[in-house]
Amino acid sequence: MDFEDLFNTPRKMRIAGLSLAFMLAFPMYFALVPTILDNELIAGGTGPSGDWEVTFTETDIATSESTEFLMDGEEFIFEFTFADQNPNLAYVEIIVSHDETDESGANPLAQDQCDNAVGEMRMGQVNEFVRSDSTTTGDSGSPNNCPASYTMVIILIENYTGDSYQTTGSKGTIQNMWVDNGNGRGQYRCQITLETRTGDNPGPGPSPGPTSNNEDGEEITVSWRVVGVEVSVTPVLEVGIS
Repeated sequence: MDFEDLFNTPRKMRIAGLSLAFMLAFPMYFALVPTILDNELIAGGTGPSGDWEVTFTETDIATSESTEFLMDGEEFIFEFTFADQNPNLAYVEIIVSHDETDESGANPLAQDQCDNAVGEMRMGQVNEFVRSDSTTTGDSGSPNNCPASYTMVIILIENYTGDSYQTTGSKGTIQNMWVDNGNGRGQYRCQITLETRTGDNPGPGPSPGPTSNNEDGEEITVSWRVVGVEVSVTPVLEVGIS
């Protein structure tokens, strides 16, 4: 049969055209199927069931830092705003830190004491967070431990720890457990109240007293870190016995 015989009637031309369209569409279909399935999983589909290894990869999405000098008894609110809806957020970390920078006075033998920066997160302008797992208060701790720092963490996904684990179920259901649902967007406000400590006098006498160290205030730094997470759900490989 000559090549021309394949196209010498309208019917043969239609058959050839359909065959060519099928040949082109077939590989494209299988190339798109994984993407379609993944989109269905994110949208709430269940996907295949089985035994899965769930792992988390964290990435710093945004960071910021600011420093203020506070007087004894003064309150100051450090602010940070995050509004990007695209990343999947795991948590926001807030670190409060300071050194003892201004303690000096008439008695050179007086013992330095670290000031106390009492922190409290004001979360009224943030769109939801996991209250039971978050840390929203802190302080500098022992007066004998300077430089001082402490961390507050705002968790944005229920039960999130970042630890890998194995589980059984549908892939889509597992993936949908680890999305932020828009939590954590808004204005974070960290209120710091400074409590200065003047230092103790050695030996007898009032402490603090007239020869105690002087205290004016302290330089406080608040650092912010927004952490995103990618979730990987892969089949658990069965190890055969040889």
